[in-house]
Amino acid sequence: MAGRGWHDKFFDDLYGRILAGQFAASRSLRQARMIRRLLGLGRGQQVLDCPCGQGRLTIPLAGMGLRMTGVDFQPAYLARARREARKAGVQIDFVRADMRELPFAGRFDAAFNWFTSFGYFSDADNLATARAALAALRPGGRLLIDTLNKTWLVKNFRPAGRTTVNGVEIIDRHRFNARTSRVEPTWTFRLGSRVQRRRLSVRLYSGPELRALLRTAGFTDVRLLGHSPGGPGRLTRHSQRLIAIATRPA
Repeated sequence: MAGRGWHDKFFDDLYGRILAGQFAASRSLRQARMIRRLLGLGRGQQVLDCPCGQGRLTIPLAGMGLRMTGVDFQPAYLARARREARKAGVQIDFVRADMRELPFAGRFDAAFNWFTSFGYFSDADNLATARAALAALRPGGRLLIDTLNKTWLVKNFRPAGRTTVNGVEIIDRHRFNARTSRVEPTWTFRLGSRVQRRRLSVRLYSGPELRALLRTAGFTDVRLLGHSPGGPGRLTRHSQRLIAIATRPA
């Protein structure tokens, strides 16, 4: 396994509870349909969800007739995903692996990395993540990445926030390091008398930066889109989220 970091501890315990209640089933279904449409997926195609978390997108996509594989590093997330898949009556291969070192070669028609799950590592390891995805795809296969748009964040940065999800109060205080292009929050989670503090560091990209990284990894035909509450469209400085769709050369 590649070297671990903040992400080794961040996702355990209370954050798992937050993740389980963060998205309504209807919202996850809309996002799953969007992924299927953007990747042009048809029934029976093999698709990799990495990282898959607790399977909130993997499961509805499997229900649409796709042959899904979900990869995550957190055993508790994978255990929950397997339980939910059984409840939904779908067959999914859930695998524990580091997304920098995927145990697949030329297996998938498409892969996706959703909700700012790209950029956890150093620049070298983020490139390794893209190369691992490339290797997992068949020639002509496509990778979709959805992440926070750095250009939007620089203009709309807020250093603090507070919310409650699934009974857990979340207090976040963060900074953006312009030199490294990393957002570096400290989150405090409170559930009754339980309090946990977690620090994280995520590398953010502008559209041109993410395109350059994917091309360096070996992808071609990198298409960039903006993603706002109205859905995907043209990428602009007003787009809160950034979607890249890249193709493994045939």
